[in-house]
Amino acid sequence: MVNVVGSGKLGVELDLYALATDLSAETNSQTKYDPDEHTGMHVRLESGALITLYRTGSYHIVGVDSERALFEARDTFIEAMGEVGLDVPSGEDPFSVRNLVTTTSLGDSVNLNALAIGLGLEQVEYEPEQFPGLVYRPTEFDAVVLIFGSGKMVVTGVTSVERAKQVRESVADEVYRLLG
Repeated sequence: MVNVVGSGKLGVELDLYALATDLSAETNSQTKYDPDEHTGMHVRLESGALITLYRTGSYHIVGVDSERALFEARDTFIEAMGEVGLDVPSGEDPFSVRNLVTTTSLGDSVNLNALAIGLGLEQVEYEPEQFPGLVYRPTEFDAVVLIFGSGKMVVTGVTSVERAKQVRESVADEVYRLLG
């Protein structure tokens, strides 16, 4: 696993200007809010997690490599919000994993031209002059798989490790079946 994305809602509207100043002064997080550049405020935790917080109270967390680290970042963020006087009642924050990004290897190099034809052009995007990998959207999964000529594979668009494993195994089986 290389990245886990989560999102939640605090259930309150926020003054991001004031919050950015308060968070910088009261916590060990780095904050940046420039509404001309981005509508959300960025909060970088010491762990490296990046939180994008919006005026509506919704937020996204990226930059962690496990579900455990994602929920720890969420807890640290909620604590920091409490330190600046914003209490989020327990149960009020519907937080969940939104996307996992995992990598694996097929073990051998792959002929992407042959694979694109074998997988079916309806589910494949392959333009080597634009991007060095093949983008595959398997019909049986709500996921996206990037396959590179080196045999490296990236699975994204899933919300659980188990689902990522299922996608990886299914696509690897299909690749081996098609290319021998």
